[in-house]
Amino acid sequence: MRRQTRAYIESLLEDYMNYHKYKAQREFELRHPFIPVDENVGGGKAQYKPNDSVDRMLITLDEDIRLNNLRREYFTIKACYEEAPEYVQQIVNELYFKAPRNRKYLTIADLVIAHVIPVSKTKAYDAFNDFLEDIAKELKLHY
Repeated sequence: MRRQTRAYIESLLEDYMNYHKYKAQREFELRHPFIPVDENVGGGKAQYKPNDSVDRMLITLDEDIRLNNLRREYFTIKACYEEAPEYVQQIVNELYFKAPRNRKYLTIADLVIAHVIPVSKTKAYDAFNDFLEDIAKELKLHY
């Protein structure tokens, strides 16, 4: 797997817990778009124009690329995490899902040395790499 792909997936894992915040922020941006002030003082305005803002909002929320990518990444990580062995889930919890200031262990080797995960260092690294490759395949990232 390329270094850039691995770094991208690791950044997605670190942001996984912020998904709901990012989703709410993007939906707010779409529901309340910035409308520049009209400097055309005295200009006319169409009177019998139908108000279809609700329809446009539903289409916007449904077709927004950034929002759909957030959903796709979130559910891909969730599915791969649930399918992974328990010790891989422990690795992901300790190294990526915890806030950086709350992390007691910094690497997979630290987890193995502290006997947090019950496998050898080689098996832990191989299983974690398989987990990252599964995410890359599901997200259709070329590695």
